[in-house]
Amino acid sequence: MLFAQRRTFLSLMVGALVMVSSAVGETGGKNLWSTFETTRNGPLALHQEFDVEQHAGSSYAQHVQHYQLVVDFAQGKWREQMIGGNGDRIQLFDGQDLYTFEPGGTEYTRKKQSGNKDEQLPAPFENRLDWGKAKEVQRGPCGFAGKDHTCVIVDVPIKPWLRPTTPGDVATMTGGTSRVMIDTETGIWLRCDISAVVDNSGFPVQWDLTYTIKQMSYGAIPDANLFKVPEGMQEVKQLTPWDDAQIKKQLAGKPAPDMTVTDLQGNPVSLASLKGKTVLLDFWTTWCPPCQADASSLDKLNQKYGNKSLAIVGISVSEDRETVVNYLQKHPHHYPIVLSTENRLPRPYEIHIFPTYMIIDPDGKLTTAEQGDQGFGKLRKDLKKAGLDVE
Repeated sequence: MLFAQRRTFLSLMVGALVMVSSAVGETGGKNLWSTFETTRNGPLALHQEFDVEQHAGSSYAQHVQHYQLVVDFAQGKWREQMIGGNGDRIQLFDGQDLYTFEPGGTEYTRKKQSGNKDEQLPAPFENRLDWGKAKEVQRGPCGFAGKDHTCVIVDVPIKPWLRPTTPGDVATMTGGTSRVMIDTETGIWLRCDISAVVDNSGFPVQWDLTYTIKQMSYGAIPDANLFKVPEGMQEVKQLTPWDDAQIKKQLAGKPAPDMTVTDLQGNPVSLASLKGKTVLLDFWTTWCPPCQADASSLDKLNQKYGNKSLAIVGISVSEDRETVVNYLQKHPHHYPIVLSTENRLPRPYEIHIFPTYMIIDPDGKLTTAEQGDQGFGKLRKDLKKAGLDVE
């Protein structure tokens, strides 16, 4: 069985169906999930490509991010690839273990799964839903080309969860709901809207995510290689953090990974909007002596070129807002400051050596990366090579 996806079914989410607003009931809700479990564990391949829009809001800032998500299921195995947004990365479950790695990378991590009850699933299926409290919102044709199916839209509470993030930190989902559009014959999800509050170490954030099918197919013979770690990769306990050497080796001369973030004042900052200028990304912390030593030189560069051909973005790493604000009151920076603790950064921008500088040319290509404790003179030369007329 192969479905040809059409855009028309998306109108179902905005009122093309008859409103029913009735309880699905525990049996009906669990049947919807059981049908999907049968499909994803079956012998045929399910391939889905979602467009994802993510809104994250707190009392300090609002953040919007767009990316793509590719999900494959077959025979109890699955694979998830995120493209854009937080950076390309792949997770796959081979029926026993969960692996994480990056496209083109040389390392992977492995996590033992503890049985079907606790099995982790890819987004948007990873949240545990309380199907006994599901409520039906709408029902009608899915809108597939050819033989059509009936789709149902349900609102389902998300069960609270605790998940480790960085070492020593735990994220808590304290309340949320998923609105899901489901093909009743296969259990396949065609759209999912998630609204939840996630508390990360005392910092609550309202998350709103929309997953919309872009392409989908079901019924092909699975590609076994899709659910295997590529040959030649090395198993590690934790993926090696990016540093200047790795950045230059893998990214120099290529378009810089896109980044859309929000600064301390709540203003949006995106690399795409800075094209036409040379961009200097400054990764720093308040406790780093070389960062403090370079700060006045960075400010002078910003004052001289910031309104013309240079854009400096400071990224404060792994420190809370209060710590950074108190530091900046004593040591002002006159360019945007972004907190890594309040923004999701692509993997190549998850820096752990300070200061680290990345330089992006006016065309949006990453030219180089340097560890700042090697001297500020080298940075000036790098900026000049990237097209900035530094005196």
